[in-house]
This record gives sequence, C-alpha cells and structure tokens, in this order.
Amino acid sequence: MSLLYLFIFIFVPVYLVLTTKEKLFKLNLSLLIAVIVTSSSLIMYDNFLSGGSWERMNQKQSLETFLDGDLQTRSDLRGDIRELFTLLIEKPDIEAGELYILARKLKNANEYILAEDVYEEIYDRYGDELDGDIIAEYAQVLFISKGRKFNDYVYVLLKEALLKSPNNPSALTLQGLAELENKNPRLTIELWNRAIPLLNSEKEKNDLRALIEAVKKGKNQ
Repeated sequence: MSLLYLFIFIFVPVYLVLTTKEKLFKLNLSLLIAVIVTSSSLIMYDNFLSGGSWERMNQKQSLETFLDGDLQTRSDLRGDIRELFTLLIEKPDIEAGELYILARKLKNANEYILAEDVYEEIYDRYGDELDGDIIAEYAQVLFISKGRKFNDYVYVLLKEALLKSPNNPSALTLQGLAELENKNPRLTIELWNRAIPLLNSEKEKNDLRALIEAVKKGKNQ
C-alpha cells in the first residue's frame, strides 16, 4: 500500500499545527486471506458484475467508466454508481474478497466517501476477524472522507489497528498526526520514527523524516 497520498493529506494539517503553535483487510481466517489476495477474488468480482445479463454487463461498464473517468464523468455517474454499490453490498452471498476489491478500487480512485461505505460494510460483517492492516485502511479512508479530520470513530479504529498490527506504517503515521493535533509532539515523533523503516520507498521515508524535523522545530519554538 502506497502511503504517498497519506503524506500529501497530512502535510497541510501538520504545517498548520506547527505554524499556529496551537499545536489499511487481511482476514485472520486463512481461507479469506486467500480469497482476497489471489486471482480468484478478481474472478468472483468480475463474475458478479458481468453475470451473464445485459443489465450486469451495463453495470460493469458503468463502474469501469466511473473509475476511469474525469471529475465531470464521475459527477454524472455517481448516483447510478451508488445504486450499483448498494446492490452489490446487499447481495446476500457476496464474498469478503469481492467487497475488499471494491473498497480498494474506490480508495485508489480517491473516491473516499464511497469507499467508506464499503469499508464500513466489511467492518460490520467481519470486524472480529479483520487484520489490523485493513482496519488501518478503513481509518485512513474515514479520516480523509471526513475532511481530513479526526473523530472518535477514527481514534477507535486506529487503536484497534495498532493493537492487531502494531507495525502498520499507515496506522502509525496517522496516529502520529492525531497525537500532534492533541499537542503531544514527543509521541508524534516516536510514532513516526517507528513508521520510517516500515515504509516502501525512500521518498516516503524522506517525506516523513522532513515532517519529523518540522515537528522538532515547532516543539522547540
């Protein structure tokens, strides 16, 4: 999971906090893990949407057009797509992998409000079985969809994510931002230092190091 978007979304809040001086779904069940991470999940997802009927084929085409479209195209199709998502989510025999693939497609397309609905369904259905990585993804999506603001539910999700997956870099990074907003810069630095070696790219690591240095400067002023 790339954290580049997360860095973009947290940099402005961090900057504002400092300058004003006020301041991710692996299921535990091995069978479900296999469903999610193998091509069989993609086949199930594709089969549900293409299903053999013209209606399903049109739905699949609408979804692909929506995800690949520009802002205007997405705006025009969003109502129809939301209805399609509702049908998919309410399908009684839908597999966990189908829901997760849909959630990730929406997240990767920056459709965070729609993605939130699907992650919520996943959490409601499989909450006790979820790995912390997926709960961290849900927390990140919820944070962004709410205007990059923390609420009690985001805090709950982050706590659970770190309890189950203490080395999840997305959860560590987001929890660090939460601590900064709560005027705990020392803990922010500690959490972000833990996250750095877990990141995928040197750019992500350097971005977080730069944020840590900014926090240190703000802390010492």
